[in-house]
Amino acid sequence: MPYIPPANRPDIDARVEVVAEEIATTMIEKHQTAELSVHYRRVFTEMADFIVALERDPASPAVTTAQQLAATVFEKAKAYKQIGAWAGELNYALTMLIQLVPYKMFKKKAWEAALRYWIHVQTVGALTRTAYDLHARGANDYVGNALPAVFEDVKDELKRRVNSAYEAAQINASGDCYHYVPFRTQLTPFETAGTKGFIEIMLPFKAPE
Repeated sequence: MPYIPPANRPDIDARVEVVAEEIATTMIEKHQTAELSVHYRRVFTEMADFIVALERDPASPAVTTAQQLAATVFEKAKAYKQIGAWAGELNYALTMLIQLVPYKMFKKKAWEAALRYWIHVQTVGALTRTAYDLHARGANDYVGNALPAVFEDVKDELKRRVNSAYEAAQINASGDCYHYVPFRTQLTPFETAGTKGFIEIMLPFKAPE
């Protein structure tokens, strides 16, 4: 759940900006514009590992930009006065990062768009594999269980909030491809409070012809 209090966001946003710029610049300078997931996994792992380090020793020095972002996440969560409450701030930081890097690549004219399916799967791949890695080596405690769950949750929220809308746009542009199944959803135009869009309705059973 990335919807943290507004007061906690500016300092995290500033750190996210630095990390996103570093990733985008590195990909462009090294001609690695398809290697989004590689750079994401490096940053994700550094952040997760540093949160583990901070749980063991709050005085651990943050050296890299990813560690500095993780340290800010950890520090902002102290306001809750609850051990392990950094999960929401970490979710927010990751959610902002995976939006900002593609946006920067688009603005720098390295990509033609800030969202394409290949960008989505690179992002999901990095989030999923990071979660698997953390699961495999994490302890059975609140840190070891929460960290992979945050990365999985960010992935799920990205699918729900962003990719579902992108898929709807592609269905409208190119047509559906679910033709041989007895159950499916269908996009239907919808308007509320002056905002036009689409919703999915669940169609009743229909035997494929």
